[in-house]
Amino acid sequence: MAYVAMARKWRPYSFKDMVGQEHVATTLQNAIEEGRVHHAFLFTGTRGVGKTTSARILARTLNCTGESERPCGKCPSCKDFASGSSVDILEFDGASNTGVDKIRDLIIEQVQYHPMIGKYRIFIIDEVHMITGSAFNALLKTLEEPPPHVIFIFATTEANKIPQTILSRVLRFDFKRLSQTQIIERLRFICNEEGITTDNEALSILAEKADGSMRDALTYFDQAYAFTGNNMVADAVRSVLGLPSNEIYFTLLEAIGKHDIATCFNQIEQVCSNGVEYMPLLDGFAKFLRNILYIRVSKNNSNFLNLSQELVERLSLAGASLSNGDLLRIAKMLTDTQGLLRQSTNPRLLVETCFARMAWLDHLTDLRKVLSTMQSPTTGEIKKKLTLPPVNPENKVPTNQIPSLEDLNIFDEPIEDISSLPSSDNYVFLEEPSFQYTLENISENWKSFLETFANNGETDIYYALENSKVNIDFSSEPYTCTLNIPLQKDGSRQWNATLFINSQKDQQKLIEKLESTLKAKFILNIKDFKESDSNISQPKKQLNLYEQELQYDLQLQILQEKFAPIWITSNKQITKLETNPEQTEIEDS
Repeated sequence: MAYVAMARKWRPYSFKDMVGQEHVATTLQNAIEEGRVHHAFLFTGTRGVGKTTSARILARTLNCTGESERPCGKCPSCKDFASGSSVDILEFDGASNTGVDKIRDLIIEQVQYHPMIGKYRIFIIDEVHMITGSAFNALLKTLEEPPPHVIFIFATTEANKIPQTILSRVLRFDFKRLSQTQIIERLRFICNEEGITTDNEALSILAEKADGSMRDALTYFDQAYAFTGNNMVADAVRSVLGLPSNEIYFTLLEAIGKHDIATCFNQIEQVCSNGVEYMPLLDGFAKFLRNILYIRVSKNNSNFLNLSQELVERLSLAGASLSNGDLLRIAKMLTDTQGLLRQSTNPRLLVETCFARMAWLDHLTDLRKVLSTMQSPTTGEIKKKLTLPPVNPENKVPTNQIPSLEDLNIFDEPIEDISSLPSSDNYVFLEEPSFQYTLENISENWKSFLETFANNGETDIYYALENSKVNIDFSSEPYTCTLNIPLQKDGSRQWNATLFINSQKDQQKLIEKLESTLKAKFILNIKDFKESDSNISQPKKQLNLYEQELQYDLQLQILQEKFAPIWITSNKQITKLETNPEQTEIEDS
């Protein structure tokens, strides 16, 4: 006996065998049972979802003379249809019979004859959208007032090409694309019936390749079965379908994380040598990234992916150096390249440059942390300041050590790199010591203390309290920390301050930070205040190193009087020193 393809062998022969179109099957069954059968049907949907099969099931069910509600397969009508010699069920191809003459000869003249075995004469027209406009017009009158023994069933993939005059006279059913789970379950049922051993990963590959079409899934299944035999494994399925292995994807992702462009080129060369096309490579890598993202965000609930537990564990560890934002950016580059690949005259160059860009680009970072660091004057990094040598505490500085204008190394423009300054013994680099918060100075340095939250990425606490003031009651332990939050002009709180007041978690973070920094126990008390209130102590202004030395250094005071201030900034720039036009010489002290 000749071999029958899987798509034909396992084609459904009753409504209960239909997969993924339960809404159509239930509606048609109820209509048949209640005797409310419409005279014209339109089945529309993408390829391979069961439109023509459902039309044949409906025709067989209507003309079955058996006692059951489904085709019995034993009555004369069912046997004639199975052998392809039925005179009551006529099937036409709209793509081959497009003209008005064909429609007139095949259909219009046939509707006058009564059925010979069943109850109806049923006309099935596949790809009905291919019929010309004149043929539709010839069919219109018959479709509007058909004889009671005639039923039309149309099937099409493009319902938008059918005239509205036809659409208004038919009962339309939209067939859905099948999900991967539905295709996998059907393929697993066939494997059990055929005695084929397989796994979820192999069936998942076939379902993804089918893209919602059961007929395509059975065709790919037939192809893989011819290659693997009764032991169908995932690697063999990928090989016969021309898909890259998972090892290629793991290696590419690791190379991208390490900025290793050479490895990316080597992997593309290996893919080409194995005969894999570029489009399946990009599509497979995009799905690979999607699986990693799904595993990351689903908290190990990856049953939906139909992957082996071993592969799920590998995916959960893959791309550790890449954030979710990096993976999304790579996926966007893949989809953009796929769109360009169809028009490219040099597809290999396009694919290679795509992966080179992925490996070349730096990894993404959290913009909120960057902004908080830029806005904070205390970034936590070691700063260097350019300053004068330490002076004698008794202010007895030899005159020859007072820097002259030449020693000051004055430049007309600010310099970006401090390493390019001429060497001078009058300048030394001092590392700024880390500031120590104490119970005595915490109120004056409250804003600086809050900036430590911003440096650690907790910007919500910083911005909620940046304008607040604090008072600490030392009368009894644990100490009471009164946090005074300013109100707006209309008497309301700012929204971020309201979030802090309503967040016990943020308040606990603040208390823990205070206790760990000041080595004491605290109770938090929150109050509102207006800017006009006078009972809130204002923190004292901190003096920088230059201002502190200016208080006791006589020579520095002379320079201050003769010249404009020297600004020395933390970003290693020295600005031009401006002189007083009325005084050009330094007076001896």
